[in-house]
Amino acid sequence: MSLILLTNDDGVHSPGLLALRQAMDAVGEVVVFAPDHNWSAAGHGKTMHKPLRVQEAQLADGSPALATNGGPADCVALAVLGVLPRQPDMVISGINPSANVAQDMTYSGTVAAALEARISGIPAIAISLAGRASGPADFRCTARFAATLARKMLASGHKDLLLNVNVPAVPCHEIVGVEITRLGRRIYRDVLVEREDPRGHKYYWIGGEPPTGVIADGTDFAAIAANKISVTPLQLDLTAYHVLDELKSWQLNTGT
Repeated sequence: MSLILLTNDDGVHSPGLLALRQAMDAVGEVVVFAPDHNWSAAGHGKTMHKPLRVQEAQLADGSPALATNGGPADCVALAVLGVLPRQPDMVISGINPSANVAQDMTYSGTVAAALEARISGIPAIAISLAGRASGPADFRCTARFAATLARKMLASGHKDLLLNVNVPAVPCHEIVGVEITRLGRRIYRDVLVEREDPRGHKYYWIGGEPPTGVIADGTDFAAIAANKISVTPLQLDLTAYHVLDELKSWQLNTGT
């Protein structure tokens, strides 16, 4: 039976993780190993200079879990390096309560956990609910799709798959299909908010309006806007191949 490791960046008590856990029970043997607090937008940080602690935890339905003071990538690293009795066959990170698209890949703790799995040679899925629901987030459609996708990935035998999935935050019956996409382009509207503490010292928040994106055919943004589930294959190789030849033509030397 396949061993499936579930983690996230929102913390072990996140309702998205609970929904994922309940859906994945029918797919394989499931272990939940998540941070003990929220690590959203922490990126691919890895704890190297302080001890990591692991403790037993419980999800809201009473099912067992492991929690650590480390981040999402730490959860995967700890599991792979020996905290679990055997290496997972798959890692699924989520369900994140908001989209992870385009340049979010560089910030997302959800994606970071999946990347850490892929570095260790384990196929992985990062899955998110794209958009803000008008009421409490309903993760059921997203969790069911995660289970379906996990079964297909395991059956395929591919060890090099890393998929970033975004499910529109609309009622299940309004989701019209699944599209294989490329990353789109985020438009961030960050602003620096400067304030002053009671002692007269300045401090700062990074604020601003929520980011948007460019709706271009074939992208994750376009799929979500059309009420489709976006599935984007990612890779670890960040080489910009299209500029290799141009850089070679610069005939760079050591500067001596």
